[in-house]
Formats: sequence, structure tokens, C-alpha cells
Amino acid sequence: MIRISRQREDIWTRHEKRVLEIFKLALKMLREESSLPDKEDEINRKLCLLVRRANGDLQNKNQGIEWPITYESNNQPDADDVTQSTREFKRPDFQWGVCDTNELNPDRRDKFYIIESKRLGSPSSTKWILNKNYVVNGMKRFVDPEWSYGKSSHSGAMIGYIQDMELQIILEEVNTNAASELLPNITISSDGEQPYITRLDQRLEREQIQPTPFDLRHLWVDLKHHYQDKDKTNQQIEEEVSKPKQTNKKSRTTKKSKGGES
Repeated sequence: MIRISRQREDIWTRHEKRVLEIFKLALKMLREESSLPDKEDEINRKLCLLVRRANGDLQNKNQGIEWPITYESNNQPDADDVTQSTREFKRPDFQWGVCDTNELNPDRRDKFYIIESKRLGSPSSTKWILNKNYVVNGMKRFVDPEWSYGKSSHSGAMIGYIQDMELQIILEEVNTNAASELLPNITISSDGEQPYITRLDQRLEREQIQPTPFDLRHLWVDLKHHYQDKDKTNQQIEEEVSKPKQTNKKSRTTKKSKGGES
């Protein structure tokens, strides 16, 4: 089992705190964008650019991170893997490294904070259930040895883009799906509810991935105002298309009249 010294934990805790603060600021910026894409990958790319901007803003206050964030990059090799493992072909949405100068073993000095992002809300199709996908293709990647997100780190995070539905209903559905996968519930942090951004926590037991237990943080951002407007616009377009064209009707009536006269 990997033992985390107090010094190492202090460096990691400080790194995690800064990562989460940067993401909170970036998510606030994301909310304030004039428009957002529908697809998860496109939202992630937009968020990546905003994270860089947020980090720059916080660096001016000595609260940022010197090392750049990595977007859509494979899991990095781990000192415990003698040969290339399956996890090295897996690609988290974001990872933010830190050099642990208190680590005596140089092979374990680099640590990576993993962040995975998913959409939340109503199913986007009969086969793609967003709140289930958050668990099956998100949370599980932190406990599944094939993915091993957060290996050799004692915490990581997930971002939830709320596109519709109320937070409490989403939370109930996510926890129902988590239970079916034998994963513990997510709970709202005592200081987690902020305007439009909610912090939630979850502690995972990882039998085949060290260290364990593993703390998974969740940041959910309310983006409903972006997608409600799009739904309204789409509905208006559909209604407009389905409306009978009065000019055509008149034209057809005139022709019938002329036909009767002949």
C-alpha cells in the first residue's frame, strides 16, 4: 500500500485546493458565455481555454498553478507498472500535474490530478442516459483497474454540466445508478452550495488501485439557461416549419376554381 507522508499530503492538498478554485472560477466564466455548444467534447475544449484564463487571473493573486493543465492526454506511466499497462491508453478529459519535491523516490515525484467531465440532465436519446453515463463512464473510471484514473493520487474530481432538470432530481438519479454499480452515494458538501455551482463529495474504496480510500470531488455547474433557450428556439423553428403556408392554400383554391369554371 502506498503511504502518503504528512508533507506529501500537504503539497497535494494545496495543489488540489488550487485546482478546484481555478475550475470554480472557470465554470463561472463558462456560465457567463454568450452561448455554449451541445456536445460534451466541445464544452470541455471551451472549459480548457477558460481554465487557462482563470489560472492566469489567480496567478496574479499568487493563488494559481505554475504548471499548465493538460487537455485530452493519456494517463501517464506509473512507477508501479513495470511494462506499459492498459491504463496508459486511456485518456482523461483533464489532468494537472504537480512535482512533489518532498518525495524521496524520484520515480514517484510527479503527481497528476485527474478531472473527468460529463453532461447531466434528461436523456439525450433513448440509448444515452446522461445521469447513468455520469456513473458508468465517469465515476467508475476511478475504480476500474483498466482505466485507473487517479492512480498513485489520493483524490480527483468530476465536472457535471447541468443542461436541464433540477439538481436534487439529478443527484437522486446519479446515486441510484451509483448504487447499482456498488459505488457510494455523492453528498453535497457542507459549504458546497454556491450560486449556480455546487460542490459534492464521495469517498471510493479501490481494491485494485492504490491509494485507497480515494476522495472524488464533484463540481456541478448549472447551465440550464443556455439549453432552455436553444430548446425554445428549436421548438419555434419546428412550429414554423409545420405551419400550413396560407399563400399555397390560396393558390390551390384559385386553381380549383378555375378548373371548375372550365
